[in-house]
Amino acid sequence: MSIIRTEYLNKHFGALHVLQDINLTVDQGEVVCIIGPSGAGKSTLLRALNGLESVHSGKIYIDDTLFLHREEGKLVSAPPSVQRKAMLLETGMVFQSFNLFPHKTVLENLVLAQVKVKRTPKNEAEEKARGLLDQVGLNDKAEAYPAKLSGGQQQRVAIARALAMEPRIMLFDEPTSALDPELVGGVLAVMKDLARSGMTMLVVTHEIGFAREAANRVIFMCDGQIAEEGPPAQLLGNPQNPRTRQFLNSVL
Repeated sequence: MSIIRTEYLNKHFGALHVLQDINLTVDQGEVVCIIGPSGAGKSTLLRALNGLESVHSGKIYIDDTLFLHREEGKLVSAPPSVQRKAMLLETGMVFQSFNLFPHKTVLENLVLAQVKVKRTPKNEAEEKARGLLDQVGLNDKAEAYPAKLSGGQQQRVAIARALAMEPRIMLFDEPTSALDPELVGGVLAVMKDLARSGMTMLVVTHEIGFAREAANRVIFMCDGQIAEEGPPAQLLGNPQNPRTRQFLNSVL
């Protein structure tokens, strides 16, 4: 069963055609990594899936239910706002920058949306938050403020915050690109644990090693298009598209 599906998704920034007829399916429990050069449209695709970026045309389905249909820049169909909000809560997103509230403690960052958005009682929200902090190895940082944490620790908090909303799919937009090299491993370890637990994940990444180890499928995007996709061993070990080969030769 697919959790996310797109049909002929197109996005323009002025004259720039950033997404060109993107047809993508992510099945439940699948880990899909998207790789490709800067400007390929990878992050724009993730933001479109999470409703943060409007598209010019195409359809987006969440849990096989139509989430958005636009044509020629105009809305054709979308669910009522209450249903749309519930569908958006199915997806959690982790950004390049951590986007934590600097004036709130780590624990408060995890509790806030649970209480405000999901109306979870505060004591339940705190209990869940502490469990998730333990899961990402930061149970001793609950009362710390983000400025007192390393970049890697802040990103792990951001992952825990997204998980606190109990999403069915996690979207990761280059989650390690803003980190110093020595901090990358801790974040990738948390993501690998998530993958092993069966979480559905769509990951835009430059970490080819992570894609090789954790992904069920790797997608190579270039010039706003999906140029090639396949199992990690095939796409990373024996790519068929010359542009994929060129990219991998430059990064490996």
